[in-house]
Amino acid sequence: MISPNSSRAQPKLVIVGAAGRLGAAMLKSYSQSHNVTGLTRAELNLADPETIRRALEPLEYDRLILPGALTAVDYCETHEDEAFAVNADGPRLIAEISAEKGAHVTYISTDFVFDGLSTHAYTEDMVARPLSVYGASKLEGEEAVLGVSKNHLVARVSWLYGSGKPAFPEWIIQQALKQSELALPEEKTGIPTYTEDVVDYLRVLIGLNGGMPAGGIFHLSNSGQCTWQEWGQFCIDQAAGAGVTLKTQKISGNCLGDIVAFAAQRPINSVLSTEEFTRQTGIIPRSWQDAMREHFAKTLVAACR
Repeated sequence: MISPNSSRAQPKLVIVGAAGRLGAAMLKSYSQSHNVTGLTRAELNLADPETIRRALEPLEYDRLILPGALTAVDYCETHEDEAFAVNADGPRLIAEISAEKGAHVTYISTDFVFDGLSTHAYTEDMVARPLSVYGASKLEGEEAVLGVSKNHLVARVSWLYGSGKPAFPEWIIQQALKQSELALPEEKTGIPTYTEDVVDYLRVLIGLNGGMPAGGIFHLSNSGQCTWQEWGQFCIDQAAGAGVTLKTQKISGNCLGDIVAFAAQRPINSVLSTEEFTRQTGIIPRSWQDAMREHFAKTLVAACR
């Protein structure tokens, strides 16, 4: 179990990528009780080593969290050099600068590091075999950060959504408002993951409640699993139940290969096991359905009216 230690009860934090969906949620939450510096792309460009040095070297901090990344999966497929610069080379330099300060780094990674061929949930010790440039660049980023220090942390997340920037739930409801027929892959399986829950899980892992920060790799997601079709259906069912008038009531199933717009391969199965996180912290993630209901109640239904 990760045990508390009050020797550094009020660590100073830096969040790189503070304008993104997850980074903004971290900044809002952690700033309520900690000294937090949020850096956006305008202040620190992960593809530009000089801006990394200029932004970080003058700062004093104990923890750095790196949710910033190039996450446009299909764009990465045709911009490989940029993907590796942002997702691997930049994080390596950040880890090196942080190590010189004795600071702990948390690198946010992805389910895309796996090939999706497993018939079971992926555990942290399973071999990563990415199918796409995006997945490969994130895996290299993991290895780069942990290569600087094994005490740094890699947190893999999947199917992320939350307040702020629109994600899959917002997109599918907008489609259902306009189209009478919709189809989504019925074989692609994963776990929708709520940003606010990831923020809470990371709070424990990086020691913001008085504990020492964890090192190594952890999988963070809500519990359960579903297909893209099932996730989409849940979204429109929630919207319809809240009184949103939709043109589509039922989402049909298709195959991942039917989506010709995708340039990059996606893993068919990207279910992440959170058993190690629970073993280390005692926290059992809530179901993806309960998290989605909270998201709808807080922000989504009003935004779709």
